[in-house]
Amino acid sequence: MQALFEKMKANRRLAMAITVAGTVLFILASASRQGADGSALVEVLSSLCMLLGVVAQFAGLAALLKNPRR
Repeated sequence: MQALFEKMKANRRLAMAITVAGTVLFILASASRQGADGSALVEVLSSLCMLLGVVAQFAGLAALLKNPRR
């Protein structure tokens, strides 16, 4: 995980791609959770994907903020 963060700090495009991918994952997981119709397994998996999406968003943003463009 630390190696990925270092790569994101060095490569702004990768950091932006991770941030966008995290956002898309969060949106899709949220829609999946809304349509779960009471299925506990789908709700749990969707919640875990939402958490992963938020972590990816924060990691991408943190990498962008650690090495700002001059």
